[in-house]
Amino acid sequence: MADNLLKATEPYVTQMREEGWCVLDNVIPANVVGAVREEVETSEADYNEFSKENGRWERNVISFMPKFAEHLANERLLTVIQQLLGSQVRISQTEYKIRPPHYELVRAYHSDFPYDLNQKWHIPQPFPSAVIGITTLWMLSEFTTENGGTWIVPKTHVDLRNPRGKEDGIGDRNPLDGEMQATGSAGSVLIMDSRIWHSNAENPSAGKRTAVVVRYAPWWLNLELFGVNTATIPGETFDQLPDNVKLLYEHRAENREPTVWI
Repeated sequence: MADNLLKATEPYVTQMREEGWCVLDNVIPANVVGAVREEVETSEADYNEFSKENGRWERNVISFMPKFAEHLANERLLTVIQQLLGSQVRISQTEYKIRPPHYELVRAYHSDFPYDLNQKWHIPQPFPSAVIGITTLWMLSEFTTENGGTWIVPKTHVDLRNPRGKEDGIGDRNPLDGEMQATGSAGSVLIMDSRIWHSNAENPSAGKRTAVVVRYAPWWLNLELFGVNTATIPGETFDQLPDNVKLLYEHRAENREPTVWI
């Protein structure tokens, strides 16, 4: 990694280690984020229709969002992630997170894979003092307190308890001390240590709130545990991805000989 890139991202890495989260702005430039947002919003219907006809485990979500995919190996973003996970990373999950106007929701605080205690494939408590997953939320529309920025509780990535811990007495549906909403302009990315306690938020505004969740994992983490995220990318679609993005999804390429993950 170039020294100047490491220096520029150092404050974000420090915040990740100390607070468990940060927001990296302008990952998708302002002059293209509108087109990316439109692609994501319109492609969700195509993905849902395909999944309805063929099964929801048959086609990887990223296959429907080529414009969005171009940004997933952004240098600044990967530099932050690689400082925490190591130099060789993969994408473990891609998921639409589009919320309509006046969307109502009760908080559901949790940690993400592999720490989600509601999944049978989770690391048991107490969680190890190590970063084993990074969750990113790509803000394709502006995230504000008015339209419901994601709820997070800073520093909980090092808390041995968990909102879904049956013996911890916290409760995943309750407002929590220290909670805050992560906000950012369209094109920003919320980066979270996957251990941090967080929750989706309601959208009381009159506008749509559009985002995509992308989770990054170290090369050695077993990702073959849950069906919707093992869905493949058609070879001809994979061939169109930028080379640096191919490295992140090569383990999901259909009918393509792997060049790295072997």
